[in-house]
Amino acid sequence: MNWMERRDAPTDKELKAAITPKPSTFSGSTFPTEISNIRVTGDPEFIETIAGLFKPILDLENPHTRVEINLQQIQDRDSDALTDNYALYLSVAERG
Repeated sequence: MNWMERRDAPTDKELKAAITPKPSTFSGSTFPTEISNIRVTGDPEFIETIAGLFKPILDLENPHTRVEINLQQIQDRDSDALTDNYALYLSVAERG
């Protein structure tokens, strides 16, 4: 909690500058890398609300990088039934 309380809200410029894009030749898991990925899960109201915080990232869509956005309904692993929750995945990748 203390760590989070000491964080200032980034400016749009700081948010965009902090992102490390996925190289165009990259394959495999991004988890152990410095590549920036955002995953948010929750009900539709939460997803729609939180997504607004990431709008500055859309400015990174250009001839050199592309913004990857994936919004999907979450499927229960045990029953395979769709839940009422969603997952928003957001990242930036270099164009090949």
